[in-house]
Amino acid sequence: MRLLLALAFVAGAGAVPAFAAWEEAYAGVFLAGARTENRIVDPSGFANWGRRGWATDYDDGDLAWGFLAGRKLVLGRADLRLEVDGAWGNVAAHSDRVDPEGRDETASASVRWAATARLGLDHRAGPLTVFVNGGAAVARIENSLTDIDFGPNLPRRKDPDDSFGHNATRVGWVLGIGVETPVMSSWTWRLDASYLGFGRSTHHVNRSGNNACGPGGPRTACPYRVENHLVLLRLALVRRFDL
Repeated sequence: MRLLLALAFVAGAGAVPAFAAWEEAYAGVFLAGARTENRIVDPSGFANWGRRGWATDYDDGDLAWGFLAGRKLVLGRADLRLEVDGAWGNVAAHSDRVDPEGRDETASASVRWAATARLGLDHRAGPLTVFVNGGAAVARIENSLTDIDFGPNLPRRKDPDDSFGHNATRVGWVLGIGVETPVMSSWTWRLDASYLGFGRSTHHVNRSGNNACGPGGPRTACPYRVENHLVLLRLALVRRFDL
């Protein structure tokens, strides 16, 4: 990430080594098919009683939209690009399989926005340019688990002690691949795919310690570990600028 910030500073300053040369700048807008891929792991077997390490995957997709901007650079024999982008949309997924028997615990994940800073390498083949890129990503992600208590003589209600909700800006990484082709003198169509990873976060339920964390476990707060990823397939219309 520090390398990308340093390169962005150099781009803004306009200073490059003698063997390098800036080329065109560009900016565009895109529409994307977005998919959030998530996993929640119960290491102590609290929900699915006795199944330590029980993992539940929950994925779903929606539309997102955003912008991108960057500048191309020839560095020796390498055609490079520096790029930033931002995407917006409420891409959410849910699962009630955390406890597959009782089906009374629902895990949810929602990505509200995501942004990246990337360094890319281009390969030109006639009118097409194929590129790969990678760098740093940041996103606003909400993770939650809702436990519902119910019984023969009890109304259904949320159990706050066995539920959690966490909304945070997370830092991760991005890898991408794409292709672009000019359509008019200053315009380009672009299709690319990106995979963003935001690692694992830990959240706790049974915070009062009134139950055991699985059979024979201690009466203490019980952890859940949540992994979040985001996939973007983008179609962009890009305007090129000669600077």
